[in-house]
Amino acid sequence: MNDIKLALFIIVIIFSRSVFAESQQFYGIRPQINITKDISDRWDLNIFTSTHPILYGRTQFPTDIQYYFQTSPIYKYSPNLNFVFLGYIFQRTNPFSEDFVNEHRLFQQIVHATDTIFGRLTQRARFEERFIHNKILDETPLSTRLRYQIALLIPLHGKELDNGEFYFNTYNEFYFSLTGARNAFYSENWSYVGIGYQTAQYGRIEMGPLIQRSIINQQHGVRYIDLLQFNWSYNF
Repeated sequence: MNDIKLALFIIVIIFSRSVFAESQQFYGIRPQINITKDISDRWDLNIFTSTHPILYGRTQFPTDIQYYFQTSPIYKYSPNLNFVFLGYIFQRTNPFSEDFVNEHRLFQQIVHATDTIFGRLTQRARFEERFIHNKILDETPLSTRLRYQIALLIPLHGKELDNGEFYFNTYNEFYFSLTGARNAFYSENWSYVGIGYQTAQYGRIEMGPLIQRSIINQQHGVRYIDLLQFNWSYNF
């Protein structure tokens, strides 16, 4: 019980941190589904989808929605190391307005996990080739980005996460825009903390605050989006 109280306290602190930021501030929700299917001893297929409608902001930013779909075959080199040689992402921003933006991405990534005294530590490096359509110029130029995520999953009942138990999950992801149009080299940062539950039959259910920090112009103006994230993960 003390572990749960500590985790909830950390969530409150991190989620309220950006309330005092001197910049644009928006609030919303982010439901997401993460499904993985075992294909063979060496290969998995992952499908991930999410959306995040903006519900409230201090400036004009009415109900913006971003839809995201990702699929990738995963090569399992070992229990603690896997690779994606070629994955695909489709993203549409403002899907119900006339100024919607489509983005197609290809990506490669490596994921390494290890057990520590605190919990399971996971590191992910992803390289993305982005094709964002510019409606004004009717062009779809190529840009590239590097993302690095570090995550920690901590069982709240013993050292191992078993069915019917709660866990604490946190991650931070750094975004580096390498080539193409960009507002900054270190362009985004996503921070998340959440509480999850491992079910016996239906995978993991998890929720917690996600803070997205983005550089939005050449003057390095900052936008914060605070999202309450709901996640369902299931492995077939």
